[in-house]
Amino acid sequence: MSGIKLNRTATFALSIKPMNDFSDTERKVLASGIELRYLPDEYLFRQGQKAEFVFYLQEGSLLLESPAGFVTIERKGVFIGIEEAIEEKKHHFSALTSSYAQFLVFERKYFQLLIDEFDLALPYFEYKKAELNELLQKVQMNYATI
Repeated sequence: MSGIKLNRTATFALSIKPMNDFSDTERKVLASGIELRYLPDEYLFRQGQKAEFVFYLQEGSLLLESPAGFVTIERKGVFIGIEEAIEEKKHHFSALTSSYAQFLVFERKYFQLLIDEFDLALPYFEYKKAELNELLQKVQMNYATI
């Protein structure tokens, strides 16, 4: 894959189905987000930065950049940075807006609090993490055919 840039818009249908009805859990999680709007070409975070916040894409699109290239995410309802925040790691990629975008933003500590207080919080976050990972894998698999 050397020399190939991941430059694909991620608009695939996902095969992951939730094991539970997460609608109540999702409502609880999203109720405490702070709504922020970004202009095109604004960074949410950079690769290697400590994951202090999680971003939930409500509108617009963003680029996820890594040394391998970049992927455009246009799918609403995706949590960006959730895996790194929950596992208290640094970001694996940089994220910047590619258009006007609107997010709900959450502090990492809020996710830990929810996990401690609500039984379905961790399974919900694992589902959302897997959803993003599947999206990214499908984009990368398409590059194997180039």
